[in-house]
Amino acid sequence: MSKLPQDIVVDILTYLPVKSLVRFKCVCKPWQSLISDPRFVKLHLKQAIEGNNINRQRLLVAAEPLYSSVDFEAASDGDDINAVMELPYPSAASRTESFAFASIRGSCNGLVCIRNGGDVHDMFLWNPSTRESKKLPKPSSSVQNDGFLTGLGYDSTIDDYKLVIACLTTANGSRQIMAPEVFTLKTNSWRRIQGIHSGITLKGGAGVFWNGALHWLGKQETGADHDVDVIFSLDVAQEKFMGFVPLPNHFCTAVLSISGNCLCIFGKLHPDESYFEAWITSEYGVKTSWRRRYAIPFDRLYMDYFSTEMCLTKKGVLMDHHGSPGTLQLYDPVEDATKFLRVKNNSDPMYDSVVYTESLVSLR
Repeated sequence: MSKLPQDIVVDILTYLPVKSLVRFKCVCKPWQSLISDPRFVKLHLKQAIEGNNINRQRLLVAAEPLYSSVDFEAASDGDDINAVMELPYPSAASRTESFAFASIRGSCNGLVCIRNGGDVHDMFLWNPSTRESKKLPKPSSSVQNDGFLTGLGYDSTIDDYKLVIACLTTANGSRQIMAPEVFTLKTNSWRRIQGIHSGITLKGGAGVFWNGALHWLGKQETGADHDVDVIFSLDVAQEKFMGFVPLPNHFCTAVLSISGNCLCIFGKLHPDESYFEAWITSEYGVKTSWRRRYAIPFDRLYMDYFSTEMCLTKKGVLMDHHGSPGTLQLYDPVEDATKFLRVKNNSDPMYDSVVYTESLVSLR
């Protein structure tokens, strides 16, 4: 390797998984310096995102008594031994809190935000790939347990990560966004941002970061017999709530997620429908850019209101299974077959999951 030009060495290393790169830091001081360099960290992440490298995507499952990382490509290939990896308890989390209330509040570039225990203000950031974690200061807003939305995103204009949190209150039959705050990693502090937005009923929960913005599922009030299904977004750099991103169809039950560099939605179009549909788009705000990827019979995949995450793999769909705690379901449309993966769980159905990309991004 010493005889290869430096740029070729760097290019080769950007294709390697985080586990290998962490190990290679011990090879010599020059490699430790290279792999720790923020410029290399960005190149490594860029290769994963822009290269649409699904092999670097994982499903993080927060379930009592521990966290698990699921390599859904290994799972889809039938490699059950390497498909599920147990992760050590994050050092920033309090061991006195019960995992039964662990809630994932956002994911971006390999970083994950987790609410630890029943207190909505007790949150920490974590990189599951490097095991680095950071406890966050408490925001000033009086966010309630059952009425708030969050999202973790990256502001490329200032090279910083931001966590957004806001209250959801009901007024005149619709949920309004109140008292939003943003946490910036570099300043390690919270501050208020602009505000009230009405005329939309949000599902709430954790937003999905894509194309520089956070996205939540919701319904736009039109005054007609039926409200319109939309994706509501917030520009992370401008810190402003934006317009609506149109959906390809009306969904009665849906989950929003990321697959490679595409935004995807998975759900039922009608309550009495006999199958689920998975749609993806790579063009922002263009309704006609949505493409249906899969139509999956209802009896092949279990999905309900509590389903929190789904992943499109190279062979099918991976989804959590709240009807059977500690179980993930993988459907292969070519074989028309469903297989199940087990993660350690104490039979508590209230676990959470999120897709994340393996990265070297640091919290320092």
